[in-house]
Amino acid sequence: MIAWIFCLGLGSSYPCDIWSVGCILVELCTGEALFQTHENLEHLAMMERVFGPLPYHMLESADRHSAKYIRKGRLNWPEGCTSRESMKAVMKLPRLQNLVMQNVDQSAGDFIDLLQGLLKYDPASRQTAQEALRHPFLTEGSERRRCYTLPPL
Repeated sequence: MIAWIFCLGLGSSYPCDIWSVGCILVELCTGEALFQTHENLEHLAMMERVFGPLPYHMLESADRHSAKYIRKGRLNWPEGCTSRESMKAVMKLPRLQNLVMQNVDQSAGDFIDLLQGLLKYDPASRQTAQEALRHPFLTEGSERRRCYTLPPL
């Protein structure tokens, strides 16, 4: 779930756990792993497809071993794509909001907002555990959460 931070050589820290929680919440919502790949460039491209472009300052901070994934301050995609199947796997992914809305009803706004805070690329701007626990999705009445449907098993 956090392999992307390592493939860019940015190291790990406590906010990586918060990122993982966000990925797990998406998986609980959809019934599937968020990024189903073991290829680093494809993983990064999937992230950009779901969350938007990786921040320039993070790509610029990536270590020299990650240079093969970056070109002119941007992710080397689709130019660095390894296969047609990889391209299809990335292109079929919807944006985060659409992914969630495919699996829950129209009242998913607070859930999407929580996920967006947990899944910010930049660890410095990502929500902390304390901030997440105070989020309206987790603190407001349980009657609102009854509207969420579980994915089929």
